[in-house]
Amino acid sequence: MKEHYFQCVNCQKEFAPSMFTIRCDTCNDVLSIVYREVSALGPLLPVDIHEINSLGSGNTPVISLKTIADELGVAALVAKLEMLSVTGSFKDRGSTLLMTMAKMFGITEFVEDSSGNAGASLAAYAAAARIRGHIFSPSSASKGKLDQIKIFGAELHKTEGSRQASTEAAEAYVRERNLPYLSHSLNPYFSEGMKIVSYELIKQLDIPIHHVVLPVGNGSLCIGMFRGFNEIKSFNKQTIIPRFHVVQSRNVMPIVNYINGTKPSKIKKTVASGIAVAKPPRLMEIATVVENSNGSAVAVRDNSILNWQEKLANTEGIFCEPTSAAVFSGLESLLEQGTILKDENVLIPITGTGLKEPL
Repeated sequence: MKEHYFQCVNCQKEFAPSMFTIRCDTCNDVLSIVYREVSALGPLLPVDIHEINSLGSGNTPVISLKTIADELGVAALVAKLEMLSVTGSFKDRGSTLLMTMAKMFGITEFVEDSSGNAGASLAAYAAAARIRGHIFSPSSASKGKLDQIKIFGAELHKTEGSRQASTEAAEAYVRERNLPYLSHSLNPYFSEGMKIVSYELIKQLDIPIHHVVLPVGNGSLCIGMFRGFNEIKSFNKQTIIPRFHVVQSRNVMPIVNYINGTKPSKIKKTVASGIAVAKPPRLMEIATVVENSNGSAVAVRDNSILNWQEKLANTEGIFCEPTSAAVFSGLESLLEQGTILKDENVLIPITGTGLKEPL
């Protein structure tokens, strides 16, 4: 294990790494990972990359979406197909590192809450690591995602009500059983695993990427990719750090409201269940990524999300879940606003497969 520690993102208080430490005991903010020595030219991770308990995740392909690029009038539009990960979503990147670290810390049982993708992913990697998982999910979550959680052997706890109700139920279970809460939104190892996406892109692309447009709920991919690009730039000063643009549904848009300084809006049901997070704990980190990259935040309508899901399938042959399709609606808005220019190159991560949710 590489020498590292946890640090509060707000007050910078330091903590020894632990599966039971997920918030600062002084200001209650979230934690990130800091390395004591920075010498490698590869991804900075708590363990060597060959030590990670992998199911073969990573190295997802990058393709050019020429038809949609021509339709929108953008110079180049490329997609990173994270939907081809082992469990069908980008969450495998965080799960593989988190479960690796959990096993190293001797964890045999844990609690997590999820709208589906993270729960299914953690359940899979927990099965491979022989760790028992308790996954709390809304009973309204996609049957395909809930079935994934169950088939991997995790104990599924279905909760009634909103996505936030699952979080509260998981936290109560943690207190009752004194188990580690390996929340994908709180545990710093999860978002740390996302950094590898940026390292892969540098190798895969032969054009500079000016913009990354991505769906954001808890923000692990946004935070992790930005950290990755900044690490690469510390080794190679010629590296271009893209502008990061976050997309949410208008029905659940706390991040967009915060970044744009607009009045908090009422939470409603959305087809983009993967980003339906009412209280993202890493809100300030996400906002910092947007600010420091000169990015933006935009919210889109559910009917536009569904239209883009169908358009992407019948023009490019890609069937993604609505959460992923939201990004194309967001890109359309950003082009109309002039935030993204026609002669610039855009990257979109396709975060989840459409096979997880019924049409």
